[in-house]
Amino acid sequence: MPVGPPAETYPRRVPLLRRTPASTADTSEPGEEVEQSRPPQGKGRPTPKRRDAQKNRRRPIPRDRKEAERLRRERLREQRRLARQALVTGDERHLPARDQGPGRRLARDLVDSRFSLGQYALVLILVLFVLNVGVGNRHPGVALALQTALLVAAILVFGQAWMMAGAAQKRVQQQYGVEAARGIRSYALMRALSARRMRRPPPKVNRGAKV
Repeated sequence: MPVGPPAETYPRRVPLLRRTPASTADTSEPGEEVEQSRPPQGKGRPTPKRRDAQKNRRRPIPRDRKEAERLRRERLREQRRLARQALVTGDERHLPARDQGPGRRLARDLVDSRFSLGQYALVLILVLFVLNVGVGNRHPGVALALQTALLVAAILVFGQAWMMAGAAQKRVQQQYGVEAARGIRSYALMRALSARRMRRPPPKVNRGAKV
């Protein structure tokens, strides 16, 4: 019986199909349990911000044109009510457009922190007018003096208020820019000419405070 070549001379068989090991083989040790996905704790979602929650609130949908107009008037009425209330309380969230902004707030504080003759202008003018009517008719010389005093008082009151308004405009322009300083002079002028108790919004700083 012929003896074939040794086993080492035969070429090894190359398998045509190789079986790859399963990648999902269970490698856990006996007795070890696979952790199950747990539901998230709490609400499972981040708390929405306040402004997002307000946007998501449903508004009444008008059914027709009259209903839409009625809702619009109600919104405007509510806005005016909040603006009037803010002028008394000083709530800056609902102030009218002419009083909003950091530039207007700075101008108000600058005027309120200084003494102004305009606070007493109304009383002074009223006193001089009464004296002129009561005494001036009988004494022409006194009437001339009262009229001169009235003119001088008006010039002093308006001159000081004008200077205060110019200083407020310059300060606002330095701190907030040219755009924020538009209209500040007239805004501060009217405030300086009014009595402190009648100013709206009410003063937030004391007289003599450093602003």
